[in-house]
Amino acid sequence: MENNNFNHYYMKYEKMIHYLLHRYNIKYAYDDYFQLMLIKLWELLQTFDELKTNAMDKYIYTKLKFYLIDCIRKYSKEMDRFIPTSDNIMLDQSYVEHYHCELYSMLEFLSPEELTWFNLTLQGFSTQEIAIYMDKSESTIKYYRKNARNKLKSHYLF
Repeated sequence: MENNNFNHYYMKYEKMIHYLLHRYNIKYAYDDYFQLMLIKLWELLQTFDELKTNAMDKYIYTKLKFYLIDCIRKYSKEMDRFIPTSDNIMLDQSYVEHYHCELYSMLEFLSPEELTWFNLTLQGFSTQEIAIYMDKSESTIKYYRKNARNKLKSHYLF
């Protein structure tokens, strides 16, 4: 494909790319996503086969839409791996997940039920939800909580 031919398609599909970016509320890194979409447009124009489909506009729209969704998912996964620190420096979350194992090795003094309570509490579950999950009464869960807290206080002086 010649360069000035791509300019023709750029003019034709530029509004479509902007529409997709606005539709999926891309505000941060807008220009980066736009460039990625332009590169994908160029690739799609290279691989478009009129024998398979003659609806080029629909083909381009569908492929660009799903490519954008894939880019958003990829970016989202990358951002989930990183958490901000107090100095606004990004800390690799996989590093943090590695040391969760050490946390649990320090909690060897907890019973399996108390450790389950502790883990679910750290994840934000309520006492009632933990009781349902563990198939125990709420008073039993409160008993596990009391014992776990006492053990944690004695070992770590919380």
